[in-house]
Amino acid sequence: MTEHHRVPVARPEVVRAWVDGWVRSRGADGAVAVPGGFRIAVGRTDQVARYVLPAADPAVLRRLSVALITPGLWLKVCAPRSAVEPALPASWDFQAPEYLMTAPLGRAVRTGVRDGVPDGLRDGLVPGAAPAPPPDPAVLPGGYVVETVAQGGLVDARAFSTTGEVAAGGRVALAGTVAVFDRVSTDPAHRRQGLGRVVMTALAARAAQQGATQGVLVARDDGLSLYRAMGWELHSPVTTAVLRRRGTR
Repeated sequence: MTEHHRVPVARPEVVRAWVDGWVRSRGADGAVAVPGGFRIAVGRTDQVARYVLPAADPAVLRRLSVALITPGLWLKVCAPRSAVEPALPASWDFQAPEYLMTAPLGRAVRTGVRDGVPDGLRDGLVPGAAPAPPPDPAVLPGGYVVETVAQGGLVDARAFSTTGEVAAGGRVALAGTVAVFDRVSTDPAHRRQGLGRVVMTALAARAAQQGATQGVLVARDDGLSLYRAMGWELHSPVTTAVLRRRGTR
């Protein structure tokens, strides 16, 4: 494999920050260190627990595949599927690829309006700049209002339509100086309005105000282009596998 095509290797400290932030965001029990990674008790029927591994160590994966027998267990491995699949039996179902991404957090620069979106809610990631969050609530073109609430190490942002319904939202969980972005979504009826970017920028600004200097998130294919356009960089691919019930497919 050439250097140009080398698969990124996740740094353990980035994975640990992602794990800690996810636990705080979802209100789960704390992560427990296990050989090769971390275990998080989730307690849902469709996700009993998740194992997060910073690397696809074949020996670790083989041991887990033997030890784990409860349907609904998840593996999240910071590696491409091609590195994970050979070590797991056919009882594991692979999910759509995901991407661990990082970005420096900076201030929102409010200089005007472009394409119907205030610059201060567009350019939310400016490396090296001092945090200066936009006013809260901020009124956007189209009558949308975005509000943020920070409490207990969490920052929530929601964009409301003129009728008061939640059009988009997201959350940041602070893990030291790292802000872990989670649950960023836009209602289908309000897509293509730039609300995903607005929510991300509002969250980034508030997190930076509280001392976060680095952002971490896990993206799916449908959010990858937005995050890259906002300055996020791929840190590592993430492969998810779920242990299904015996006899099901």
